Amino acid sequence: MKDTISIPRSVENVKFNIDLLNKLKVDLQVQHGTYTTTIITKDNKVRYMMNKYNTRVFKCASMIKADVLNSKNGKSLMEQKYLKTNYGFSNEVKSYHCKKILNIDITSAYATCLLRNELITKKTYTILKKLPKTDRLPCVGMLATSHTKFTYKNGECTDVSPYRSKTAPIFFFLIDEINYIMQNIQHLLGDNFIFYWVDGVFFDYNTNKECVKDVENFLTEMGYEYKYEDVTDFNIDIDDTKMMLQMQKKGISKQYVVSLDNVGQNVKNYINEQIKNQKTTPKIND
Repeated sequence: MKDTISIPRSVENVKFNIDLLNKLKVDLQVQHGTYTTTIITKDNKVRYMMNKYNTRVFKCASMIKADVLNSKNGKSLMEQKYLKTNYGFSNEVKSYHCKKILNIDITSAYATCLLRNELITKKTYTILKKLPKTDRLPCVGMLATSHTKFTYKNGECTDVSPYRSKTAPIFFFLIDEINYIMQNIQHLLGDNFIFYWVDGVFFDYNTNKECVKDVENFLTEMGYEYKYEDVTDFNIDIDDTKMMLQMQKKGISKQYVVSLDNVGQNVKNYINEQIKNQKTTPKIND
């Protein structure tokens, strides 16, 4: 069994290892995906990770994938094409600070969407619903697992093989529906809208009651339950690499950090540039 080493993913870390192994003419394979980049040699495996998830996330993701593959609707939806865009939070987010705001949470939006469309069982729905908010989207996102394998021999890339899970269209179907809901809520709230993240919408505390009722009616018509939570000391701080979300919910201090730095794409750009500059052309597999 190969030893596996896990370290944080950065362009510098990945580049150093690939350049060194190629310089030493060590045969290797680079498996590059959305969340991880893995460099494999005959002796070991080094996994560069953006985030380290709890085992429960992978277990639940496996249950979701199995349910989807066994569902009639899943088989039909997997034949469709959807925009490959992942909206974890609202576009054009700006730094924002407020003492008190309103927050309406759609109760387990992605889990509900899967259940409403008969893509998962009640058992899987219950398990997914219990996961922390920070785990739900990556758990569902594993439906769209994808990576590209780059094989290197004698210091040059000889083979490129892309892979995307056949359940990927289901994930983008879910994104489509939840994004449709969030954009409609944003439209209904107008200038009162501040921000949404995963399945929570934040808006001005003094929003007209009729406007709020319109949002509630829309969610009910769409088949989604919701709840309100008291939010104070709400702060969004953004720089070039991350978004930091801080707030008090029910008197409890909460903080979330969302990476805005596209390390995965930067690593892929480095690998592609390296291939372009080598003397030979690798075999590209569809």
